[in-house]
Amino acid sequence: MKLFGFLVFIGVYCCYGQHYTTDSPPAYYDRRCGEDLGNLWLDVVVVVDNSKGMTNGGLINIAASIASVFSNGTRIGTDPYEPRTTRLGLVTYNAVANTVANLDTYQSLDDVYDGIFTALSQVSSSDESYIVHGLAQAEDILEDGKSNKNRTHYQRVVIVYASTYKGTGPLDPIPVADRLKTAGVTIVTVAYDQDGDGALLADLQLIATPPYNFSNTDQAGNEIGEIQGALLQVNCFCPNGWTQYRASFTDIHSYRYGVCIQPENLKAVWRAAQSSCRIRWNNAYLATEFDGTKHDFILSAIRNQTGFIQPFSYHIGLNLVNGVWVWDHPVGWARPQLQNWYGWLPGYPLQSSTLTAVLNSQPSTDVKTGWVNIAPLNTAANYVCETASCDTDNYCASVTSDTAVQKH
Repeated sequence: MKLFGFLVFIGVYCCYGQHYTTDSPPAYYDRRCGEDLGNLWLDVVVVVDNSKGMTNGGLINIAASIASVFSNGTRIGTDPYEPRTTRLGLVTYNAVANTVANLDTYQSLDDVYDGIFTALSQVSSSDESYIVHGLAQAEDILEDGKSNKNRTHYQRVVIVYASTYKGTGPLDPIPVADRLKTAGVTIVTVAYDQDGDGALLADLQLIATPPYNFSNTDQAGNEIGEIQGALLQVNCFCPNGWTQYRASFTDIHSYRYGVCIQPENLKAVWRAAQSSCRIRWNNAYLATEFDGTKHDFILSAIRNQTGFIQPFSYHIGLNLVNGVWVWDHPVGWARPQLQNWYGWLPGYPLQSSTLTAVLNSQPSTDVKTGWVNIAPLNTAANYVCETASCDTDNYCASVTSDTAVQKH
């Protein structure tokens, strides 16, 4: 089931568009991450504060929130015939933590409903609430979950519902949170703010993965949609060695597009570069630059890639076919025609029947790169490959080799 309702979340970044496919007209915008909640494939541990401060009403609301997040068709558990599933664990905490469900306990949405509403029907007898214990328990569950070798490349998430933020010294949750994030785990926090002064939201920002710090008192009242939007973004990632196109190169937590790039620091002529990209990953191709933002992002990636020396020179996917400038795409896919934005250096393109390929050239080290057309078999340069991200529309069976078959 597709998600169309988390407008508040995506409004932080940009608007979503439709996905282009092999049998649709080529779209002239960069691919968005998959939006199909029914195809989420994640390992998630939900950590819930069940101290007295949460109140019975707050705890039941959290149970309803968790169940709702995963009710849009998400497949719960594991299925030998369908890899696009989400495993869901549950931890409660107060003065101590308790594992209610490990990652293999719930094998259906019905299991989730039964387990969640039973476990979160009444607060504990404890007034104390230490997030550190809940995070540590979630860390153990995720570590145990690695025993399933078929899911080692799945993204991992911890969702924390908290009514207070306490802890210093050994009870400080920040070291455990940092350890989880360093291990690649995304932490989503939801503040159940009893005082309504915003202090809890600010405190939870210390452990959350930006920008996934939410509150039940958000003005939009879209806590469920925000969490679902976060899960879709986390489930949108690149194979090892590829860089995800995002709203800001310098902000790794900025909005992600469903596009991955890979600058190659070995030189090749344009046609050889095209062939090289096509075998580096399923449906990979020479990179597109539909607008100046993408052009600048690729240049930033080049500047931060070892082996690229100024003045820069690198092939991209623009090429002349039957008198029309088009962008490279996988074999058999329609190729988008050049439109809207042009990155030609002054005097280009040169009118020639043989100069049919394009590279980015930097006239001097103090200016940006721009397009020049060249012969596809004569000029050796670095190059940039591109492919679709792994997400709910593209399941990757691996993230370490070109055997990562996309499942639509």
